[in-house]
Amino acid sequence: MSPLVKTALRFLSGAAILIVGVLVMNGLIGMKESPKVSLPETIARPVLTQVVKNTDIIPKIPVEGRVEAWHRIDLFVEVNGVLELGGVEFREGTTYRKGDVILSLDDTESRANLKGARSKFVQLVTGMLASIKIDFPERSGIWDTYVESIDVAKALPELPKSATDREGYFIVNRGVEASFHTIKASEDRASKFIIRAPFDGFVAKAMVRPGSLVRAGQPVGLFVGTGVYEIKTAVHERYLKSLKIGAEVVFEDENGLRVAEGKVDRVSGNVNSTTQSATVFCKVNESMDGEMRDGRYLSGFISASEIKNVVEIPLNLFDSEGDIFGVRSDKLQKINTNQEFLSIKTLIVSGIPDGTVILSEPVVGAYEGMEVSGTESGQ
Repeated sequence: MSPLVKTALRFLSGAAILIVGVLVMNGLIGMKESPKVSLPETIARPVLTQVVKNTDIIPKIPVEGRVEAWHRIDLFVEVNGVLELGGVEFREGTTYRKGDVILSLDDTESRANLKGARSKFVQLVTGMLASIKIDFPERSGIWDTYVESIDVAKALPELPKSATDREGYFIVNRGVEASFHTIKASEDRASKFIIRAPFDGFVAKAMVRPGSLVRAGQPVGLFVGTGVYEIKTAVHERYLKSLKIGAEVVFEDENGLRVAEGKVDRVSGNVNSTTQSATVFCKVNESMDGEMRDGRYLSGFISASEIKNVVEIPLNLFDSEGDIFGVRSDKLQKINTNQEFLSIKTLIVSGIPDGTVILSEPVVGAYEGMEVSGTESGQ
């Protein structure tokens, strides 16, 4: 055997021994048991739940605004004259009942002129009585009674109605009718020397004082009514479809106490392009606390149209996709809803069957499939 072959055999024998050794070591290592790894147990998150019960809901539309008197008029004088001092002085804040004299002007000259005109009228009618007895004997007594009823210090009574066209022509030709209407026009003008309260209210602005000389057309003040008021408020466009004329409205004070009630009177036909709101006018009566005043600021709500078979859920229970979490088999499950009405803090939705268990409080980090342990709210 050659030296080269001997060398090769010695090398192969050493390699075989090395391989056998490695295999034996691996076998020994493989006989050892693998250490056991214990997985942590899943802990169910405790949550508060509620059971859905659908019902019919009348949503509340939040509103706020300032009180304005329903009745308010600018006071003007229609004749020239000097203001007289009446029983109640004309000043800001002075209250009057409907029909009370607010202002009066000196009408001495006007009254004297009217007395003279009525006296001449009596003479005119008396002068034709003789002719009436001849031409219209059956009407004589009626005209005698009319003349006796005239008081030159008071407004003329209405003329007797003519029984025939012939009698009417007779009266007109004597100038009686023309004189009568001239005096009645003067009486109407004389009534303008007195300004009466057209409704219960108060003087909001007094621009003159007794003794002042005023002229026809001159403004003298502002008169504001009491008892009926209007509150103008802005309502977002999304609520308009739920709003009806005549809907009930309730206003509260800064402490949340109900102070006034009324109804929606009218709605503006325009929507503000910036705020996307329309102006709603609410008519309200005197406040319950007796403090309804022009300019007072109030907030409240309008009752919208009733929505059938829905449930009201706090906004903080909805996720970014508008879904809520229900609980089924101790796991969270997303529930899709149909949004019906959005208010400030809640959302009225439909499409959730009665008996469905949903969260009543938000859960931080909630996800679908999360294991939970639910407890019904209030228990």
